[in-house]
Amino acid sequence: MATTAFWPVYNHLKETIDYAENPDKTIERKYVDEDLYKTLQYAENSEKTDETMYVSAINCPKQKAYEYMMRTKRRFHESGKIVGYHGYQSFAAGEVTPEEAHQIGIETAKRMWGGQYEVVVTTHLNTGHLHNHFVANSTSFVTGKKFRNQIKDHLRFRDISDDVCLEHNKSVLKDAPFRGGEKGSYWVHKNGGKTHRDILKEDMENCLYEAYSVKDLIRRLNAIGYECDFNPKHEHWTVRAADWDRAVRIDKLGYTKDRLNKEFDGHKLWGHSFNAVGFYLLEHPIYKPKIYPVNKLLKDMEYELDHANGAGAAAAALVAILFLIMITIIQLTREQDDYKPRTPGLRKLITEAPKIEQEYRLLIDNNISSMQELFDYHDSLENQIKALEAERQKLRNKIRRCDNTEEEIQLKQQAKDITKKLTPLREQNRITDRIERRAPELQRMLVLERGLELQAYTQQKNQRNYDRSR
Repeated sequence: MATTAFWPVYNHLKETIDYAENPDKTIERKYVDEDLYKTLQYAENSEKTDETMYVSAINCPKQKAYEYMMRTKRRFHESGKIVGYHGYQSFAAGEVTPEEAHQIGIETAKRMWGGQYEVVVTTHLNTGHLHNHFVANSTSFVTGKKFRNQIKDHLRFRDISDDVCLEHNKSVLKDAPFRGGEKGSYWVHKNGGKTHRDILKEDMENCLYEAYSVKDLIRRLNAIGYECDFNPKHEHWTVRAADWDRAVRIDKLGYTKDRLNKEFDGHKLWGHSFNAVGFYLLEHPIYKPKIYPVNKLLKDMEYELDHANGAGAAAAALVAILFLIMITIIQLTREQDDYKPRTPGLRKLITEAPKIEQEYRLLIDNNISSMQELFDYHDSLENQIKALEAERQKLRNKIRRCDNTEEEIQLKQQAKDITKKLTPLREQNRITDRIERRAPELQRMLVLERGLELQAYTQQKNQRNYDRSR
């Protein structure tokens, strides 16, 4: 059986190819791109591949794979951060010979990338499990377009690998973690986050623990921002939040009608009289918000939100305020056990509190209040990074040509010093990227939460007026 994966190569394509082919003997120095070079170097390392017996290339000569990949990038003026993709295909111990593994790798690469991209395929023999490495250019030599790297591409890579293995009478690993319902949540869980389904499952557990009937469950879910379609005539019951594109079938999360009925049986009342229900709700009350923080906090930016022109326009002017409000909400959830945002999407954002706090700290430390100021700061960071990388590359070029040991040591130390400067700049650059992506989502969540707060406040006010009039 074969397992597969691939990942983007950021600025180090050269090293990956060099690992594969030893490009010191085949590549002109003027074409050097460090990341791509290192990736190829790793893939084609002769100590792992039995010299060049198990090194092949598709759509380019294997001795000049790096040169051809860079030529494609120059031809289409492509200079993005992702310079290539590095993948592997690993086989069970003893299942394939080196020749079979390499042939399976070539066929897999051709079906995955062969019509559009230059690819190097190598078979490593240095471990108990034979495995192939793939280094693919991120830029198509046909159209100049970038490889998209979507979840469906990883699924397709595995499916292609399975098909080729079956054609060679090799086993495949069925129902691997990257299949079915997990495909959309793979990267979120890999980074320690939660999906909207995870949040729904937590909310379902909490509500179901207290609910005594279907109607009671619906009321409890409604109170925390969900719309329910639990029509007895419908085969599948669904739940939806206002910020979701579509509803979720709860039986897909394990909440079948039989499971719900068993839970309700465990909360049986002594009859369903008004008094019995009343006593039960006193002991197990439905959530009612006691505070409305978002509505209060957003009043300061009400005019800008109401007059925003286009997506993210308000966030463009008030990005620091948005993050300040989010930080305040996070603190409230920590300090008050009875406070819970009504929007599931906002509760999901709270699970990313450490990152949001890090993002807010960057805004404060650099006195950034608007999106335009953030864009300017981002440009400044990237210019600093590029300048330092160019300076370091010059030092590394000198190191390659240096014949003096003492001078080489000094040059290497200078290069290390630059790397130390680059590390915090790159981290700030990543945080800035996150802020730019998060700000419009955060604006949308807060506006939606304000609406739900106003709705809850109005309902409670009407109920109090009704009770007084009785």
